[in-house]
Amino acid sequence: MAGTAPCDHTPSLDSHQDPESKASSVLGQLAPVPYHDLTSSLGSYQDLESKISSVVAWPEADHDRPSIPTSLWAEGGFLGCLTLFGGFVGSFATMGQVTSFGTYQAWYAENQLSAYSSSAISWIGGLQLWVMMFSGGFIGRLFDAYGPTPLLASGTLIYTLSLMMTSLATRYYEFMIAQGFLLGLGAGLVYNPCIAASTARFRHFAGTSSGIVLGGSGAGGAVFPLLLQRLLGTVGFAWAVRIQGFIALACCIIATLTISSPLPKNKNTPWIDTKSFRDTKYMLVCLAYALICLGLFIPSTYIVQYAQAQGLSQNIGFDLLSIMNSANTVGRIVPGWFADKLGRFNLMIPSALLAAAFAVIYGLFAGATMGLDVAVTAQISPPENFGTRVGMSYAFMSIPSLVGGPIGGAIYASQHGGYSGMIVFAAIFNLLGFVFLMAVKLMINRNIFVIV
Repeated sequence: MAGTAPCDHTPSLDSHQDPESKASSVLGQLAPVPYHDLTSSLGSYQDLESKISSVVAWPEADHDRPSIPTSLWAEGGFLGCLTLFGGFVGSFATMGQVTSFGTYQAWYAENQLSAYSSSAISWIGGLQLWVMMFSGGFIGRLFDAYGPTPLLASGTLIYTLSLMMTSLATRYYEFMIAQGFLLGLGAGLVYNPCIAASTARFRHFAGTSSGIVLGGSGAGGAVFPLLLQRLLGTVGFAWAVRIQGFIALACCIIATLTISSPLPKNKNTPWIDTKSFRDTKYMLVCLAYALICLGLFIPSTYIVQYAQAQGLSQNIGFDLLSIMNSANTVGRIVPGWFADKLGRFNLMIPSALLAAAFAVIYGLFAGATMGLDVAVTAQISPPENFGTRVGMSYAFMSIPSLVGGPIGGAIYASQHGGYSGMIVFAAIFNLLGFVFLMAVKLMINRNIFVIV
């Protein structure tokens, strides 16, 4: 009856009833009110669910419950592993090329742009990074709305065109447009979906998956300097860059055909997630990324010139850059696996601290720093806004990435060719990033030994 008071005792249930009958019985006894008043009577859906669970002895059905995946294949399946492969190849062609700018820096200083300072030349590489990362802000929104394929296809065209135009450039502004702006935009349209799609398919193994994809950039950073070194001496600058362009075209086509996302397309996602600005942990993580990026790319930009200043040949400098990026590959894949076991913040924090070192040690831990940023962002972001949040974090990183190299060049010039100030500058900002990452970890859990 409508006037009957709600029962004040625990409902008695027939142990032989099926679960659906039990649930219906419990609902009837818990809230004998019209259906449209049910929510207001019981509160949220979670409250309703907890009340039902407290009185219903649900049968054991472990096989129906989602289990924690034990491997990449178990979590992502064939499409997930195919996405990892495509992401590795796409990262190889794009970020691998961007992190090899030190080879171009040294070449331009002695050839086409010999009249310009090291700081001025480094603006080309800085513009690459800025456009690639800043574009992540709108690329993340487009990823949420349309998926990875349209972005990858358009990025392939722009990226290949930029390399062909770079091969024809002779003036400073031409290099800025072709290798700075266009290459950065094309790389962003390929690289950002590679990262977002892999992490979307592997939430449990986010560190491992993003590490594998970013390992491609380390592999590319190891291959491209050696390839450019060999080609410059045999076919000249123009054809050396064109050959790299053809390699990039093949890699980006593979990425376009193999990368997919399991997330539903959401065209209602805002271009800027304003709620994120009120998320203290997210904003502190973005600030940490920005501080780290002020110094993170300085070694890869200047290591060839640094080697020459120490009396080594330019070829040895190219080799050092390849060695550093090879270590970078290991530093992105292996820490990603450990991060899934020990906690993403737990690995990201010491990596930011140890990236203050140089050469091989720098390659290992700088790789972990870049390899875990997406995994850390994913851990503190809702799945429906994941692409937008990752894109916003890259936008935060873009300005420091743009100015870090030129600032390092200005410090170098102020010391009349000395590198100590540049090295200290890079180390200080990695240490500051470490401090803010540690603050976020302690906000999540004050026990520093807990997996976070």
